Amino acid sequence: MFFRRALIVLLAAATFGCEKKAEGPPPRYLVLRFENLSGDAALDWAGNGASEVLTRMLSGAMAGPVLSRTALGELGPTLGARPATAPGTSAERTAAKLAGATRLITGYIEHSGGADRVTAVEEDLPSGKTIRTVSAVAAGPLQAFVSLAKEFSGKAGAPPTGNEDALRSYCLGREEDPSLSLNSLRDAVKADPNFGDAWVALVQLAIARGDREAAEAALAEARKNSLDKRAVAYLDFSGATLHNEPAGRMDALRRLVDFTPVDTVLTRTLAQAEMGNGNFAEAAAIWKKLLGVLPADPDGLNQLGYTTAWAGDYQGAVAAMKRYAAALPADPNPLDSLGDVHYLYRKFPEAAAAYLELNTKHPEFEQGGDLYKAAWAKYQAGDKAGADKAFAGFRKAREKDPAIVAVEGDWLYRTGRKDQAIALLQGALEQPDAPAALRYQLAVWQLLSGDRTGAAASVKAGGPPANVSAILIWFSAMPSASEAEWRVRAERILAAPAVAGLRGTALAYALLLDGKKSAALPVWKELAEKSKGTDFAARAIYARLRGEQPKLEVLPDPRVVNPLASVTGN
Repeated sequence: MFFRRALIVLLAAATFGCEKKAEGPPPRYLVLRFENLSGDAALDWAGNGASEVLTRMLSGAMAGPVLSRTALGELGPTLGARPATAPGTSAERTAAKLAGATRLITGYIEHSGGADRVTAVEEDLPSGKTIRTVSAVAAGPLQAFVSLAKEFSGKAGAPPTGNEDALRSYCLGREEDPSLSLNSLRDAVKADPNFGDAWVALVQLAIARGDREAAEAALAEARKNSLDKRAVAYLDFSGATLHNEPAGRMDALRRLVDFTPVDTVLTRTLAQAEMGNGNFAEAAAIWKKLLGVLPADPDGLNQLGYTTAWAGDYQGAVAAMKRYAAALPADPNPLDSLGDVHYLYRKFPEAAAAYLELNTKHPEFEQGGDLYKAAWAKYQAGDKAGADKAFAGFRKAREKDPAIVAVEGDWLYRTGRKDQAIALLQGALEQPDAPAALRYQLAVWQLLSGDRTGAAASVKAGGPPANVSAILIWFSAMPSASEAEWRVRAERILAAPAVAGLRGTALAYALLLDGKKSAALPVWKELAEKSKGTDFAARAIYARLRGEQPKLEVLPDPRVVNPLASVTGN
């Protein structure tokens, strides 16, 4: 099932490249917040400072990827996320394990004799084994962090800032209450105008506070300085968000992922954005990139399977779903997703087999929802007896669900038993507590049979429309009219901002249900061309109206009945 897997937003690891190379994927590094053991509260900021400096300096210098702070669930530096005194190891170790970390770098800060000593411990997280301990002593924390990074790797890069006052103010700004953060971040960029991360945090804070003027001013001031490319991309992302420029957001997000290819949060964000824009091949490539870092990530494997399918690669999608199943052999969702891929490509016997296998192994999954999918797969394959048997099983699993009458009626109607479907709904409507949705469903069938008077009566009895489908049916049940009159009605009746977005769809259905297919075609064409991402319905309807087969089959959904599905066969 698409999107069933919760988004995993944490990743961690740390390792040293001098040991013998192990088989399998490279270690994944995360530098956790260091502990302040100096007894001096004025050094609390340095715990986060150590993580910031070491993460930046060791990125690209170790035997495996070093994750940025965004791997802990941030799209750019966050503010007030945790108290400055929270111990790094105890506060973040559990999250690191859940994220699949293999190595951690933890540490502590001490102060004695006028100098700061910073000690780091590299740990193999699965075994708990300490790989090594490294220390550095300097006159100030920042100098100690830089020395420590160079102890870890001779390839260590530059710190995010060379100004300790700027680093201190930045760390305070990230961890203080947001009401206090603004001044600290301003102090940071004043101390070092080229400190990109501080400018990013300042802009994001202004946006979060709803202070557009301050955000614009900070963006303009930041761009006068010599910032690193990653910070520029973050600022461009924030600016595009502020100005509601989707294309600019996408461009900046793509650059961010290029700069931080092992940042799983940014990678997921970009993959989902590409999916939302209908760029399925690009999205699949990004999911593959993420799986290079997290080979067994269930969400990534599931998403890869669907995006590969939507991109037109059936065999690749099947392979991805089988890989997904191998990673989670006891989980029911991979079989459901595999069935969906078969169904999308009209491999109906294979789809039915996957759905039924899942139901046999996990009958509780989605309350028997895969029996519903299997019923439609069997029906599409021409096995009507098998289809009815699967649907009967689904109905039994959902017998206590008040909506089952609507589902069964829809099933009967769309499988050619219209009289039985109408009789079923009419019988249900004799009950005093019959849901209004049944009257709206009946109205659709009455319109399809040419009984506009009956449809208008059903809609009136159903009461005011309470959802999108009801609004569309209510509008379509108005008296027959010319194409021009229907257009005037849509403009006049659906003028309120809350429903204005439904005008095109309402007009498209109304024209069809009034027998004006030729007039409806250009309206459906416009809807299909405007539809984006995974919204395949309008594209499928337009194709069917032209007598063509949609590129991909529309998946049956056991969670909700579309009362308008019988209009177009979807």
